[in-house]
Amino acid sequence: MIRKRTTLTTTERKQRLFCLLFGSVLLGAALGIVMLRWQYDGVPTSWACFLGMFLEKRSSLAALWLGSIGNILLFLMTFFLLGFSAVGQPFVWLLLLTYGVCMGGALQMQCGSGNVLVRSVLLLIYFVPVSALLAVASRESLRFSGKFTDYGFRDEPTDQMCHQLRMYCARFVVLLVLLVLHTLLYSALFYAIEM
Repeated sequence: MIRKRTTLTTTERKQRLFCLLFGSVLLGAALGIVMLRWQYDGVPTSWACFLGMFLEKRSSLAALWLGSIGNILLFLMTFFLLGFSAVGQPFVWLLLLTYGVCMGGALQMQCGSGNVLVRSVLLLIYFVPVSALLAVASRESLRFSGKFTDYGFRDEPTDQMCHQLRMYCARFVVLLVLLVLHTLLYSALFYAIEM
């Protein structure tokens, strides 16, 4: 008799969670585009200027880098801090959806102002890796928030929690380094194209 496997492996669970998190970014982007496209008097548009507005004017390389990393760094640090909250899991989802809404609004505003093809390609080169990076950060935040809750309500050994904390911090340092490298490369590319 052949037995079917009824449970998912850890890798399959991580992949499905990543796809779900990335899907929530895309859902937020669609909401941001729709909200800005069919805006009525009650919709504030200041949130749409939160991301991606470094394309507005000609800038130096340092100003481009600071504009491209600033707000994303705020999202990354918020994901890091939400991992230390036992009730931070719903806020991780809301923050990821908020990022998607801001991204959709920025795409709509930038691509609606002319030269659509060049701007959309430049923004997608920026937003797709950053969205994947934030989806990984949110996955790690969800995972550590669950471990933090387990540690608070169960008798977990302290040394195991210390190891988990070191691994959590190391993962976010790696994500921070990847974010800095990506924004540096992107800013240099955009600066070279702008010249």
